[in-house]
Amino acid sequence: MPIIAPSPSRQRDPPETSRTGTLAVTDGEIHFLWWFIQGSIMTPETRAALLRGFGFCERHAWVHLSVEMSFRKQHFLGPVILYRELIEKSVQATKGRRQLAFQSPLRQLKAAGPCFLCTLDIKPAATGATPPARLARGRDSNGLRLFATNLTTLWRPTVCAICSGNTCETRGSPRCRPHLLADLTEREPIDLSWHQDTLNELSVRLARYERSFVAGADKPSEQERAALISAVGWCSGWRPLLALLGRSTWQ
Repeated sequence: MPIIAPSPSRQRDPPETSRTGTLAVTDGEIHFLWWFIQGSIMTPETRAALLRGFGFCERHAWVHLSVEMSFRKQHFLGPVILYRELIEKSVQATKGRRQLAFQSPLRQLKAAGPCFLCTLDIKPAATGATPPARLARGRDSNGLRLFATNLTTLWRPTVCAICSGNTCETRGSPRCRPHLLADLTEREPIDLSWHQDTLNELSVRLARYERSFVAGADKPSEQERAALISAVGWCSGWRPLLALLGRSTWQ
C-alpha cells in the first residue's frame, strides 16, 4: 500500500458512497466488525497493526465508525482510545517544526503498514451465521450521519481543503494527514502552524473524552465528541463522511 496518497486528480471516490448516500457497508464487513467491536480492537496484535497503519484506509475508517455507531450508539470507547493514541503520535511528529520542506519528511506520520481491514480481504458475502436483522442494522449509516450533523460547526474548520474539493484552497489551508504527506512531494516549504495547533487541541479533547468513560465521570462535551470526527478525518481522509452528509449539510 502506498504511504503517500495519490494526487486528488487520481483519487477515486469511495465505492458507491457518493452515488447512494450511504457508506455501502458490505455484509462481510458487518459480520467482521460486529465481532471486532466486541473487544478484539483492544488485543495487542490488533492495536499494533492499527497503529502501524495509522488507523484504517479512508473508506474503512468511516465504515468502522458507522458500524460502531449502529450497535453501540455513542459509546465510542475503542475508537476514542485508538484515535487519541494516533493524534498524540501526530503531535510528537510535528512538535517543534513550524515549517517543513521535501527534504524533511515526517516519518512518524507515514503509515508503516497497510489498512488492517484491507489486509483481511473480506468478501462481501462472507456473513457467516449473521442474522439478517444484524446485517440491516450494521448497514444503516443514519447514526453516524446524525452524530456528525449535530456537531458540524465544531469539526467543519478541520476539514481537509483537498478532500472537500475547495477550489480556493491554498497551501496554508487545512490538510488531512495523507494530503499533508502528498504536499511534501511538491518540494515547497509547508507551514505546520495550523496542524500543530489543531492536533494539540484534538489531543487534549480526546484525552478528556476517554476519561469520560470512567464510572462517575462527567459526560463528554460537544467539543470532545466532535474531536473524534476531526481525528478520523485527519488520520485517514474526509471524503466518505462528506459524501454521506451531502455538501449542503456540512458547508
